[in-house]
Amino acid sequence: MAQNDYFVIVYRVLKYLYDCLKKGEKPEVEYLVASTYNIPENYWIYILLSLINEEYIKGIRVDPTKDGVIFGDLQEAIITPKGIEYLFENSLIEKAKKTLKDVKDMIPFI
Repeated sequence: MAQNDYFVIVYRVLKYLYDCLKKGEKPEVEYLVASTYNIPENYWIYILLSLINEEYIKGIRVDPTKDGVIFGDLQEAIITPKGIEYLFENSLIEKAKKTLKDVKDMIPFI
């Protein structure tokens, strides 16, 4: 899987939010933006909306605009129990995890 593959990015986001939950910390906004993953903004919006709509994460405010959406309250993002289960039970997420382990230049929060 490529670094910009949907499941790789989903794994990274969910893993980061799960680590924040376990540490009792709020997520840093810089880890919840498209530029962190070197992907186009529209792709990031698709991924984040998917995670919200599937109820894998919550706490993020979605504000519709004429050009799309703007996300607010990113520091309030939290993984849900359903998101934790998905993180550990989905076979494609497991492949993404293995892909990231093979990459030498991983971002520290992976």
